Amino acid sequence: MLENLLKMYVMAMASGVRSPLPHLFGPPGCGKSTVVQHLADLVGVNLHIINLSRVSPLELEGVQMPHGVDDEMKLRLLHATFWTQIKHGDIVLFDEALRAFPEVFNGLLDILTSRRVADLDIPPAFFIAASNSTTAYDKALEDRLMHIAVPDPRKSKSEKKRLAELIVNELGLLPEMVDSSEMTSLLDTEVLPMYEVLDNLKSKSSSPVSVKGQSIRNLIGQAKLRHVQSTPLKELLEWNNRRAIQAGKIQYVFLVSGKKVDPTYKEKAEALDGNVKLKPLQQQNLTLNLQLIELEESRTTEGTTDDDVFDDDVPF
Repeated sequence: MLENLLKMYVMAMASGVRSPLPHLFGPPGCGKSTVVQHLADLVGVNLHIINLSRVSPLELEGVQMPHGVDDEMKLRLLHATFWTQIKHGDIVLFDEALRAFPEVFNGLLDILTSRRVADLDIPPAFFIAASNSTTAYDKALEDRLMHIAVPDPRKSKSEKKRLAELIVNELGLLPEMVDSSEMTSLLDTEVLPMYEVLDNLKSKSSSPVSVKGQSIRNLIGQAKLRHVQSTPLKELLEWNNRRAIQAGKIQYVFLVSGKKVDPTYKEKAEALDGNVKLKPLQQQNLTLNLQLIELEESRTTEGTTDDDVFDDDVPF
């Protein structure tokens, strides 16, 4: 997808084309905003994100502010900062595009065509939109959008592997967990159902799509908060930890609880703590793991509290 966006960016900047507006479509948390950020980083420009679902019709252009005194007082338009900050070659992402008020889009369509907000000329920039749906409120809007589906991991082995690598790299797990049966189960059970929204584009259905499953973003967040609600994710982390400890690679252990930890782990972790060869994420995980163990030991020493009722009984 990044290669296609780069091509469109170069062509748009060279030709000045203003319609249709490239519209990335895919489930929540699938990386639409991330790939646009990668594009901006690649070409060395600023990325401006405008969440259209939070823009009111009255603030699309800006606000009218009084200027002058007494009889000479007049209203002058103070342009919205998301227009005035755009520089030549920048990328503007209209996020949550199809959740905007119809009145916002009515005004935005004129801006997209003229690249002008009242008396302010917007410098040449690459405009792109992103949504979780392809359902537009009218045909005029639909005609100005060019839907681009995100890669479908249900049909692409490389994309499915990329998602697995993203989980492993973000959490600092054993590299071999990318190809594990536990990772396959997690993706098949939780993540791939999210991509059923892409079928709506293929069928050209105008009906709203219900999103199933959980996003990569959500699952990674659960793990980082050490409050995992997904059973397949719990199993992935448990087996990662078992394999890491058995292989003597404790820098890859990712604890979500200080309970039922392998008795050899704490001693090995303390010996490894502060090792200059550890990557920052590995050191962070090691520190947090030891804190979880210390917390559990403290709770055990002081006796069971009411909070224990809410703890998940999850190994590692």
